[in-house]
Amino acid sequence: MKVLTAVAIVLGILVGSDLPALAETSVNFSGTWELDRSRSVLPSRGPWALISALTLVIDHQGDTLRIERRAEIMRVPQSFVTTIYTDGREASNQTPRGETVVSKCHWEGNRLVTVHKGPTESTSGTDTRYLAEEGKVLIVDSVLPPRSGGDNPERAHVVFVRK
Repeated sequence: MKVLTAVAIVLGILVGSDLPALAETSVNFSGTWELDRSRSVLPSRGPWALISALTLVIDHQGDTLRIERRAEIMRVPQSFVTTIYTDGREASNQTPRGETVVSKCHWEGNRLVTVHKGPTESTSGTDTRYLAEEGKVLIVDSVLPPRSGGDNPERAHVVFVRK
């Protein structure tokens, strides 16, 4: 009887440990998303002040997230694509300036946390993506490292609305 109880406990732990992973796969970021400046707190660094429009086109298939950023910067349309993996694999992508950024993701419940490491403070940081308002809103909360000589990281809250 003790053997059966032990087997049941081990099986319960093994099956139960897969439940969070199954729940994570129900989040799908696929869609076309437009920046909502009125609801966002944008980072002070980078090209944010020059961007007049920003649309994300996300294709989320399994563990792969392909994110195309379509921006209008100083009235010039620009587009670039990054790919990240939701299963913890590292991804290496080029910024529009040709810098290499290495990213690694993990799930915290229904939120996808991505840690970026690049050659500069503007290409490094942590993003947390999640859906709100019944999937009609995509929020990206970012923490950027402190500026040179600073102590406090910069925080941003970027809101995108599904088109």
